[in-house]
Amino acid sequence: MSSPDSGISETTGKKPDVPEGVKIGDFLVGRYTASDWSRFFPWENWDHAALITSVHPLKVIEAGGIILRKEDKKNGTKEVREGVVEYDFLRPRTIRTLGGEEKPGNLWLMDNLKEVLWLHPMFPDPLREIDHWTTPWRKRKVITEARARQRAATYARSQLGEPFKLSMFKSTKLSASKWDEKEWYCSLLIFKAYSQTVTNMSLESYEPYAGFFVTPEDLVQSRRSSAYHHWFNEKYFPQ
Repeated sequence: MSSPDSGISETTGKKPDVPEGVKIGDFLVGRYTASDWSRFFPWENWDHAALITSVHPLKVIEAGGIILRKEDKKNGTKEVREGVVEYDFLRPRTIRTLGGEEKPGNLWLMDNLKEVLWLHPMFPDPLREIDHWTTPWRKRKVITEARARQRAATYARSQLGEPFKLSMFKSTKLSASKWDEKEWYCSLLIFKAYSQTVTNMSLESYEPYAGFFVTPEDLVQSRRSSAYHHWFNEKYFPQ
């Protein structure tokens, strides 16, 4: 079914479905009953984001931040979270913590996932690759949409294994800002995958103003994105 006001297709079920027309380079955002993100940003609607890197099978890449070891000040151990990973969207995934415990690792199959919004990137026209900052816009190579999408996926994959960090919550050192390329959280990875590979492709909202961080909400509100499918968990949105 489709929302008559938005033209976005809508479905309800026990598990997220895959909409028609999904492509490499699309991205999705999710909302949960509770998350670290919503604790610190309670005014935002969306908690997590991932980028599509393969269609057959459907795979996502994300900086999920699943806790592998909790902080223990008494023993002098710091918190460790899982960094950038790629996996099948519709298949269960198990990860092992540093203490040997096994836990679910697919954030899109979690029982507390309430809804998922799927988005297309909206590219500038003409679509040009990133070049050295001294190269004028008109002299940058024009590329196809398929190439731009693949470049974003390739950039994200080049970060596999890199660490997760939301340092604005832990210290005054703003190392997880939108200019960082060494530590990641979910929406930052997608933002950089496009801003570092396509000219004038900033998945960021400028209303009321651009900030130091790029949130899942930014990805949704950006003029460079367009939502096309909305899934609701029937457990939380009964018909």
